[in-house]
Formats: sequence, structure tokens, C-alpha cells
Amino acid sequence: MTELCKTKYPIILAHGIGYNDVDYPEYWGRIPEALRANGATVYFGNQDGFGEMRKNAGLLSVEVNMVLGAEETDKVNIIAHSKGGIEARYMISNLGMEDHVASLTTMATPHRGIAVLDDLKENNPRLLNMLYSLFNVMLKVDGGDSPDDNFVYDQLTEDYMKVFNAMVPDSDKVYYQSYAFDMVDKKADPALGFFHKLIEKNHGPNDGLVPVSSAKWGKFKGVYKGPEGKGVSHPAACDGRIALTEKRGLGNISELYIDIVSELREMGY
Repeated sequence: MTELCKTKYPIILAHGIGYNDVDYPEYWGRIPEALRANGATVYFGNQDGFGEMRKNAGLLSVEVNMVLGAEETDKVNIIAHSKGGIEARYMISNLGMEDHVASLTTMATPHRGIAVLDDLKENNPRLLNMLYSLFNVMLKVDGGDSPDDNFVYDQLTEDYMKVFNAMVPDSDKVYYQSYAFDMVDKKADPALGFFHKLIEKNHGPNDGLVPVSSAKWGKFKGVYKGPEGKGVSHPAACDGRIALTEKRGLGNISELYIDIVSELREMGY
């Protein structure tokens, strides 16, 4: 065991849509143990898989307070994937938690929404509903949950996030940084291949769900395409679908997270 990732403040991994930390502990794949093996103290966000954003922000704040007490510290570092990053931002700015979060690192978070959802909502609502159904099937196959309605998806639209960003300003007490991912082509994740092409046509490079342009927030750390630039899909950005990742020779994305946390350590977080 090394101390490469032994940060001043503990790490909380906040998951995205469709899963929860109790029923789907594999969400983060090999990442938690890789960080712990390098000295990090790691906890999880424990939000609901399809919880409304503000509700999940409240659940995340409960977890933060639990960690503060357990570790006898005054702050945490949050690394959030996808919708988890939006929930963390709301918690920090609107639930009075800015003094208890040292840094927020977002991975493939749609900070400016997923504009193709808006496009389809206006021009082809039938296709949009078909895609929502496809998402639900994919989540079920992966062992996740299904929503009672599509409202949680509507919270990821560009229109919704424009209002959200106006109402949820960043705190100058927190260090914000972000990473985006590029699927490159459908081979990185065939299940997201169609959606990847659909987004790429009008909104540029994406991970099969979130455009690079939407994932940029705070200090943008760049677009990660994996070893040899073969592509990283939205689930693979948090080490989901390990078997597919290994089959394609994409390496272990845990190495990226080790770099992220070791850098936070060097920065005093």
C-alpha cells in the first residue's frame, strides 16, 4: 500500500442515474479498491438511483455529515459521475454545505444538459420515448432500477439545466474541476452506439450520452479517450461494464482516478 492517494480529506464517490450503492456496489468497478490501495479513505454518496435531483442532494448531504463525524474532519472531497455531479453542486450551493466540501470533481456530468433530448422532445417525441424505454432496458440488464416516470430524464435536458445553472451558482469556497469522455465510435459500447451517432451529428464528441461541451465545468481537465484513444463510454467513465472494457483492451480506468486523487493530495485537499 502506498500513500499516493492519502488526501487530507476523505473521498466520497457520488454515483449517477439508475443505480444505488447498496444494490449495485459494482457501479464504480475497480476504482474504490484501487484508491484505497493507494492510501485513500473512500465512502459513497448513497443517493437514490432515480431520486429527484433535490431529494438526492439532501441524501448526499446526510452522507457528507456522516463522513465528517466518522472521520473527525471538517471537509470532504467529492468525485461525482454523471447526474451525481449536478446533485453535488446543488448540495454545496443550496443546502449550506459549502464549508464542508473541499473539492468537487465531476466525471461526464451534463452540466449544460443533453441537448439532443431537447431536440427530440421538440421534433420527434415518439423517438424520445423509445430511447427512454431503451435506457430503462439497459439499466435493467445491468442490474439497475427503472423510473416510475420520465421526469428524472427531463432534469437532464438543456432547458432544465439553463434554469438550474442560474439558480445554483458555484461557491468560491470549493475547488471545481471536470473531465469529459469521448466514445470515439460505437465499438466502445455498442449499446450506446446509436445515441452516440445521434449526439455527434449535432453536438460533437460525446461519451454516448453526454457531449464534451456539456461536461466542462470549473477547471476543465480535458477529454479522456482511454489508452490508444480507443474511446470511453459513459458507463466506462466510472469503470462500469468492466468485461466490455477488458475485451476491448481499454485498460483500467482506475489509473485515471488515482491520478486525480493524487493531484488533489498535492494541492492540499
